[in-house]
Amino acid sequence: MNWQLLPRRGIRFGEAEIVVGAPRAEVRQALAGYFPPPENHRRESEDQYRNNDGKVFLRYDDADTLKEILCVAGSVQLDGLELLDTTWSQLIPQLESRGHTPQEPEYFVDGQDFPALGINIATREDVGGDEDDDQIEWVSVWRVG
Repeated sequence: MNWQLLPRRGIRFGEAEIVVGAPRAEVRQALAGYFPPPENHRRESEDQYRNNDGKVFLRYDDADTLKEILCVAGSVQLDGLELLDTTWSQLIPQLESRGHTPQEPEYFVDGQDFPALGINIATREDVGGDEDDDQIEWVSVWRVG
């Protein structure tokens, strides 16, 4: 999947636009043409979408409103800049040159926040992988407005 980041809103692929704050039924309908039905075996509040091109976890609150988009496989881009299928050492200079400075995470325990984009980016090392593994593990959209 080649997702396009919608800063502080969500992600887009083709005609499918997934926006934090959307109802679960609306999100499922938007993704129906791109993914098989979601898996939600980990927890009731999470839908997992997987196909050969990507994987995204969508987390909902008690009212079934989307509160977090976690992209863990595929591609997430911002104006042509790859955010997911890359390494921290390749990514951070490009983000900083665009005026995006990492900050300590506010919502997550791992990774770094980029408040102006409404995202958190974590490496494999950040989430308990091998030391010095700076491959990006996830890009999460969670902060809107």
